[in-house]
Amino acid sequence: MKAVEFEGDSYKKLENFPQPVREKFVQDLEMMKYGMQPLSTSKPMNGLGKGVFELKKNGKPAYRLVYVIRGDIIHVVHAFSKTSNGTDKKEEDTIKQRVSRI
Repeated sequence: MKAVEFEGDSYKKLENFPQPVREKFVQDLEMMKYGMQPLSTSKPMNGLGKGVFELKKNGKPAYRLVYVIRGDIIHVVHAFSKTSNGTDKKEEDTIKQRVSRI
């Protein structure tokens, strides 16, 4: 079983997501803890660090939970909402900074 650790303010941001989105991401993390694939779409975030993935909940706004797995720990490095295509540079910078400290 893997542990889940939240980096920076990612836990607080996740708490502020709408309840259905928050519950979905928490369910995904629980599944991943036990070696299962998440139900949400998970895709690599190329260019933001080795092994960086995002869980996606599309809509208006869209929600993202970014994580890396190192050994037996799932590090949640960022959680944010977005309203445009692509990821804002500010969000990318936060992700890169937190991944570099793991």
